[in-house]
Amino acid sequence: MAESSEPQLRGKGTDVQAVESDGLPSDTPSAHQGPKPIQRLLSEDRVSRIVPETDSGTVLTYCSDFVRDFVRSDWNYVTSKMSVATRGKVLALDMRFREANQWMDDTLAWSRSFRRRPLSLRYDKREVLVTHSLAGRLVRLLNQHDQLFANVLGAYLAANIDATQMEAAMGGASRHIRAIHRLCIPDNNRFSRDGKLVIAES
Repeated sequence: MAESSEPQLRGKGTDVQAVESDGLPSDTPSAHQGPKPIQRLLSEDRVSRIVPETDSGTVLTYCSDFVRDFVRSDWNYVTSKMSVATRGKVLALDMRFREANQWMDDTLAWSRSFRRRPLSLRYDKREVLVTHSLAGRLVRLLNQHDQLFANVLGAYLAANIDATQMEAAMGGASRHIRAIHRLCIPDNNRFSRDGKLVIAES
């Protein structure tokens, strides 16, 4: 099982030194240490065994620990499941993506309404294989996650939102992405042709 992609608002991926030694806010944007580099993606053997619908690569740029961990641990698993999904499972994933995109669009609009403190965030890059059109939509969703991350962190450091609002925004973003991961786990025969997940009998 791939390792957890819990949201991380602490640690190397989010540490921004926002105050100077006298306890007052710094006048200049702080250096962002960023997430540690990815050495390798997990489940590479799974991807090599599938026959992709499309076979193109893209470079995914990220600044948060959540996206870094998702790309490292869950990307290959999720996209390989998408590549072999039947019609019912694809419909279910499409509906989940629509919900996630609507929530992300609305929350990004909310985050842009606040004045934000300029930040110096460190971004890393990783080339990933896009084997299905749904994987392309997942790239967009991960990019939106990090746009939201930068927006709410800047608004928080400018004291325009509080810690509870920041946690709620990032927690919601990660829940929508993890919901897509969870929907990829059941086998194809667990989905009806209209996209409903069939409860397995014990």
